[in-house]
Amino acid sequence: MKNKIVIIIFLLFLLNVINKNAFAETTSVVPTLSVNGNGEVKAKPDIVSLSISVVTRGKTAAEAASSNASLAQKLISTLQAQGIAENDLQTSNISINPIYKQNQSGIVVGDSQIVGYEANNQVQVKIRKISDVGHIIDVVSLAGNFTISGVNFGLDKSDTFEELALQKAVADAKRKADIVAEAAGKTVTGIKSISVGSAVAFSESKFAGAAASDFSTPVLPGELSVSSNVFVEYFLDEN
Repeated sequence: MKNKIVIIIFLLFLLNVINKNAFAETTSVVPTLSVNGNGEVKAKPDIVSLSISVVTRGKTAAEAASSNASLAQKLISTLQAQGIAENDLQTSNISINPIYKQNQSGIVVGDSQIVGYEANNQVQVKIRKISDVGHIIDVVSLAGNFTISGVNFGLDKSDTFEELALQKAVADAKRKADIVAEAAGKTVTGIKSISVGSAVAFSESKFAGAAASDFSTPVLPGELSVSSNVFVEYFLDEN
């Protein structure tokens, strides 16, 4: 009976050792390497966005709003006459604010007396023909007291360029990982994790207001840089 107990204890001890070894094998740490990859693609813009401000004043808020609506409609009609589709026009950031009495230094005086109201309407315009941009800017400048705050060049369909930039970023990450791994006497064996960040850079052009005879305002689109970046963690061999 005593011998059986000894054998059982020995078997339990042996089983415990085997389990510990198995656990150690399954929990062994596989070496990893983390790198950043960057990719960039150059592209010619095929679309332009303009932001045009329509600002009017009146003695009452209703008067300012009414005159603003009329002037905004004039702007929209002018743009549509230049071939801009209705879907490429959008109003945003409509606001009406009181105007307070000020002294000659532009400081509000007295008990903040309201002397009128100012209405502001932002019209976003999308131009699909780059060569028309300068002419449209001139036409808008002649049509009324409008302020064009910026000329933003972009890509109507940027997916293709983003994908190319992403492919370059992944290839760049793998290239870097192989260089580092080889220098350390290791080999890349797989990917543990990967995260992606993507951004498209839109250039912005500044211009001076055109006079009535200054046709046409020069606008140079240049090139856009479409960039992507990835963060990759690779597995390395355990040798």
